Amino acid sequence: MPVYKDADGKKWRAVYRIKLRDGSTKQKSKRGFRTKKEAEAYIAEQQKAMKADLGMTLSTFITEKYMPDKKGVLKERTYLTKEHMIRTHLLEAPIAGMSINAVQPEDIIAWQNEILKQGYSECYNRTLNNQIVGIFNHAERYYGLEKSPCRGIAKIGRSDAEKQMLRYWTHEEFLEFLDSISPEKDAMYHLLFQLQYYCGFRIGETLALTKSDIDFVGKSIFISKTYDRRNKKDIITEPKTKNSIRRVYLPDSLCNELKRYVDGLYEYPEDARIFPVIIRAVETKMHRQMEKAGMTNIIRVHDLRHSAASFYLSQGADMYAIQRLLGHASIEETIRTYSHFSIEQDRQIANIVNRLNQKGGD
Repeated sequence: MPVYKDADGKKWRAVYRIKLRDGSTKQKSKRGFRTKKEAEAYIAEQQKAMKADLGMTLSTFITEKYMPDKKGVLKERTYLTKEHMIRTHLLEAPIAGMSINAVQPEDIIAWQNEILKQGYSECYNRTLNNQIVGIFNHAERYYGLEKSPCRGIAKIGRSDAEKQMLRYWTHEEFLEFLDSISPEKDAMYHLLFQLQYYCGFRIGETLALTKSDIDFVGKSIFISKTYDRRNKKDIITEPKTKNSIRRVYLPDSLCNELKRYVDGLYEYPEDARIFPVIIRAVETKMHRQMEKAGMTNIIRVHDLRHSAASFYLSQGADMYAIQRLLGHASIEETIRTYSHFSIEQDRQIANIVNRLNQKGGD
């Protein structure tokens, strides 16, 4: 990089370029050096400092560069989810102690193989893979890493695996499960699981509900926030997308049960969660009740949301109604996720005609 003498001929100016976070470069300069040698030494120092950043460990890069950069651009819930995955699956891995510019493709593959040994779902494996790819892409784009070691390496997991293997309960299966929960002795869970099935809420949306979210006159619930627990702290944040903010109307029987439950929460603050449990507790409860009911179709809490879509489609609801119920960002997302449910209903229509023809031939 060049150095120049000021117009008055008394001082020297150092001119150099830095790489910005959008991938472009920017020229910078510093004036006031007494000699040309001092100006050149300053440029060399700046270049060394930029290169030294890439000599830091992957762990240091993540905590001091990558995560602070992401915190300002991601929603709090998204950021916390990313932070949890990286802290759990990357910062504790051997690769985290390596210099970021020393990581080779074989190190990435070794990390992938360790992840595959854990037995996670295909979707979760792909999500974890995306984290390490994103970190090295960030280092390459914004911090001068010559080439990401993730380039050319096959990704693990499948992003569409969960959508291709959606599990759900029919209405009969859900009622069989619900019968295993006492509405008197276990009123909270009896109500909570019905909200999951009939309203299609995300579990975080249900656990964030307060008295002020419920309109018993209008028989509806207003969804405007979501609950999570990170680092042993309860966190309430905005929902996943702007379309997730919605009003969901309740069947009369469910509204009445909700009213009885809320009326039993004596002197309960309006802004307190009416279901004061964590997500893991709900998952554990559901698993125990499935065992108690002798269920053979084992699903997760989140699958109750898929079950809601299947149930209402089977009753004739259209995709736009399902989109509004579930709070999807777009109708395309709804169709992409649940189109096979609709196809099943189309086949049932054909079977109606088949049955009529069979009767006519008898």
